Amino acid sequence: MAARIAMVAACPFPSPQGSQVFVGQMCERLTAAGHTVHLVTYGQGEQVEGRGYRHHRIRRLPGDDALRSGPSMMKPLLDAMLVVELGKIVRSQNIEIVHAHNYEALLAALAVRLRTGTPVVYHSHNLMGDELATYFDSRAGAAAAGAFGRWLDRCVPRRADHSVALCEYTGRVLRQAGVAEQRLSVIPPAVDDEGPAGDAKEARRRLGLPIDGFLVGYCGNLDRYQNLELLLSAARRLGKAGKAGEAGEAAAGRVGVFFATHGGEPGFERLVQEAAQSLYARVLPVDSFAMARRAVEAADVLVLPRRAGSGYPVKLLNYMSAAKPVITAGCGGKVLTDGVDGIVVADGDPAALAGAIAGLRTDAERARALGAAGRDTFLARLTWEVVLPRIEAIYKGLLGPRQAGQAVGPRPVGMYR
Repeated sequence: MAARIAMVAACPFPSPQGSQVFVGQMCERLTAAGHTVHLVTYGQGEQVEGRGYRHHRIRRLPGDDALRSGPSMMKPLLDAMLVVELGKIVRSQNIEIVHAHNYEALLAALAVRLRTGTPVVYHSHNLMGDELATYFDSRAGAAAAGAFGRWLDRCVPRRADHSVALCEYTGRVLRQAGVAEQRLSVIPPAVDDEGPAGDAKEARRRLGLPIDGFLVGYCGNLDRYQNLELLLSAARRLGKAGKAGEAGEAAAGRVGVFFATHGGEPGFERLVQEAAQSLYARVLPVDSFAMARRAVEAADVLVLPRRAGSGYPVKLLNYMSAAKPVITAGCGGKVLTDGVDGIVVADGDPAALAGAIAGLRTDAERARALGAAGRDTFLARLTWEVVLPRIEAIYKGLLGPRQAGQAVGPRPVGMYR
């Protein structure tokens, strides 16, 4: 059953950030499956052509060139513009489903539904009660942001016609917030399978990383909720075993760490510079998915230090697809089983993380086996061949009455209180 879908994401696009990669690939896969897809995003980034779907961008405002998500003074205006653009597309293209990714996109979709009655699917990438406070430095600001985020969690998702949680943790919170069981699906994300990683030394050469030594890698944004200080603290512990070498080069057998990212974070970059006095530590800018993939290939082990909570880091899927050994704190424990297809350490424990890294450094065979098992888990559960039919089933459930010719008008607002 083909559908006309407006995919809306309140973010810059395209971007190497995991959520944007996930959304873009979803559009491509739905188009290949016979659906008509219109993607609506902010104006930052470049126009996407030749991918099967049609990309609509709101007008880029002067000075607004950020390619990262997160709060900003321009967001209210951008979101108002998003509502206008989405409304035009829904009406002109006779859209049957609006599929919204994260809160601002959901609010835009709900505003359009008031006029058009178009069903809304909400894809919950995170819970605002977990994440919003991490963007604020002051204790008062963080507390206020956390309270506002929890209010959003209670009030907004249950107004969608159907919600998709990426993990059971998020699903449980949404149920407690009033999302009915029959209007909620727990479906993990998916990414294209790029195959096992290529030659690490060649990737290091092309990225300007040390050819020798044991390199620990992280690929993703540097936002505070990623808890990257945990990885940096673990690296410092390992660095105490000996200097990284002259001029910051990782000596053979020594441990170095790099953070491959599409956008810098000055405060964290200063911490990395300080750490570089005792070991090889570097923030590595990447500006494309191909370059991010090369960074994955360059690492001996990949680390996801994010604490347990909502969301489902798409970068973890890229790690697993590449058959690289993965060490994760609590967040990755919803995907990986400790000692089976990865290593899971306690949240906020740099000694445990350092010990896990040291263990894989001295046991290459175990590292290889964990990477291979992680790839097996990815192929069994986290590919588009597994995930896409579950998303299409949601569309079918919502569109059955419409495509059978039954009249379905705008829903009374009171139904969603």
